[in-house]
Amino acid sequence: SIFKKKSCEYCRSYIGGMGRTHKKETTFARAADHLGFVKPDDVVELCKAILAAQRDHGNREVRANARMKYLVHTLGIHGFRDLVQEYFGKEIPPVEPMKEWKFSDWLGWHDQGDGKMFKGFFVASGRIRDQDGVNVKSALRKVVDEYNTDVILTPSQNVIIGNIDPKDQAGVDALLAEHGIITDEKSLTPLHEGAIACAALPLCGLAITEAERVLPEYIDRIHTKMDSMGLGDQSVIFRMTGCPNGCGRPYMAELGLVGDGANSYQIWLGGTDKLDGVGWAYKDYVKTQDLEDTLEPVLALYKMKRKTNESFGSFCKRVGKAQILGFAEKYELGSWEDVVDGNNKMLTGKLKGVKIDADLHSRLKTLAKKNKMSIQAFATKLLMEGTYGME
Repeated sequence: SIFKKKSCEYCRSYIGGMGRTHKKETTFARAADHLGFVKPDDVVELCKAILAAQRDHGNREVRANARMKYLVHTLGIHGFRDLVQEYFGKEIPPVEPMKEWKFSDWLGWHDQGDGKMFKGFFVASGRIRDQDGVNVKSALRKVVDEYNTDVILTPSQNVIIGNIDPKDQAGVDALLAEHGIITDEKSLTPLHEGAIACAALPLCGLAITEAERVLPEYIDRIHTKMDSMGLGDQSVIFRMTGCPNGCGRPYMAELGLVGDGANSYQIWLGGTDKLDGVGWAYKDYVKTQDLEDTLEPVLALYKMKRKTNESFGSFCKRVGKAQILGFAEKYELGSWEDVVDGNNKMLTGKLKGVKIDADLHSRLKTLAKKNKMSIQAFATKLLMEGTYGME
């Protein structure tokens, strides 16, 4: 990838690549390494040098390892830079320091810095079409015609409408609403903003299972689970693919699902909310019906051990695979209600801050289980109905 700087230089970053193969450890996802800065006039020659280095030194014997990322991994970024410089004919200046970066898809209204505004809105799986009352295609056509705006497609498959005069904000919102588009980003769950799925079935011949067509269902299921555990307001970058080739970039997400069988997924954890590294495979062959039960112990540990304002992905990266697996092995489903919240809340939900003795807690737990309810829900029911005797 090539990124332009304000100083009219160009930053050349080598992007590793997401593709891998299940059960073949010699294949793996690899995040980016920065190669260096060059002037605009040198960009084409640098690209030629990089391609020549791959042509002459890449793995031509094993097709699965023929990608450039494996050459970079073998040589290291400094060794790869030295090799490219031999073809380039001069030194590649080192990368300049970059400001700390955080993922944002810029949903909602924002000042673009020149007196104009831009509006970002969510598009399910990036599909620019008119379907089921959500007429994104027609809306974009009309907003461009009426307001002479720019349209930008974001890396998270959403849309930004740019160069909007401030006086036209209400008109743009009304136009989008008329076409069935959600204009208030606050009405979306925190999982929506960064959620991506590849096309998968029925469009991709490599797909093992579903991705795009079931993404809305999985967003709702995961959010419902998190909400029931008092984590409904927590943002988690979620990605989903139908095979291990990684087109939806699941390996860098905070939570990734990678198809590994019919209605079955490999769960990936350890990516961060900055999308600056690759996580690790947590569980293999998780059936769709077991998703919530598989995630519950991970969410419970996060709830119990997280630091203040620590994201889900950063927590998983800090704690590590071994500790999460060890906790999950001993975890009893539903026992998340007994843990102390990592942000120092005594209990969860409507009972946070309430202290009760061990005997009363045990009785509540027994009766809640008998009524097939959580302790929180059962206690709330007792208080609302005034049934303090717990008959």
